[in-house]
Amino acid sequence: MIVIRLSKKIKKFFYINVIYKKKSVKGKIIKRVGYYNPHISYGKKYFLNFKLINDYIKNGAKISKKIFFIIKI
Repeated sequence: MIVIRLSKKIKKFFYINVIYKKKSVKGKIIKRVGYYNPHISYGKKYFLNFKLINDYIKNGAKISKKIFFIIKI
């Protein structure tokens, strides 16, 4: 199963990746679809490529709870 979830690259900065569910968080990704920086007080906290996300969801990918919360913002 393919999942869209967070992966941590640098302290307090997260990439939003499409990855196989059984792979580790640091495993090989299929596609990077955005980023999320929760500790920034100005500018953009996140970037999401909604076109790619919708394409993966239509093909059966699941969204993690945290990504669902970010999309709702």
